[in-house]
Amino acid sequence: MDRNWTWVLIFRAALLVVLCHMTSALDVPLDLPQPPTITLQSPKDYIFDPRENIVIHCEAKGKPNPSFSWTRNGIHFDVEKDSKVLMKPGSGTLVIDISGEKAEAYEGTYQCTAHNDHGTAVSNNIVIRQSRSPLWSKERNEAITVQMGVSLVLQCRPPVGLPPPVIFWMDNNFQRLPLDQRVSQALNGDLYFSNVLPEDTRSDYICYARIICHFLTFLVK
Repeated sequence: MDRNWTWVLIFRAALLVVLCHMTSALDVPLDLPQPPTITLQSPKDYIFDPRENIVIHCEAKGKPNPSFSWTRNGIHFDVEKDSKVLMKPGSGTLVIDISGEKAEAYEGTYQCTAHNDHGTAVSNNIVIRQSRSPLWSKERNEAITVQMGVSLVLQCRPPVGLPPPVIFWMDNNFQRLPLDQRVSQALNGDLYFSNVLPEDTRSDYICYARIICHFLTFLVK
């Protein structure tokens, strides 16, 4: 073997030994400082059910572990002073017990802040609003008589709700009425017949919006 090549191999081996010793001597910290990062938050538009607790999520990671605070409508929200509000340990998530309370008192725009010695992270603005179910009493309208083959519109007229109610038509057995090219439902809930047929005769046309409904009847002759 060429003598020069032999010296190259010896040098490489020696360098490798030195580097190994240097690496083992280094004290590499396992817990590097990290500023907070938001990892979980509630949606920007949060509509809550007034029959259940409000849970506003805010989770963050960082080293050291971040501390959390909240604002409501741009003003510091002192969680500890409200006996109905609990912040989960090690977390920024709020649980608001609205039993026996006026739920609308907790409506507003919330924002969570996570902080440690190395930085701050903030959540999105989270708009909290109470669900307002449609106020729609049950009613049974007079029967409608129409000629076969004519077009017809059965009006639904659902009340306004938050969130907007899901509307569909069903029968007394709570089965959805089939829709096709001849019978269709408009965006406002009205039921359209392009041409009525004798088999459309029934007394249980029910327009359903969430949990409250009214009844319509029509006859084909």
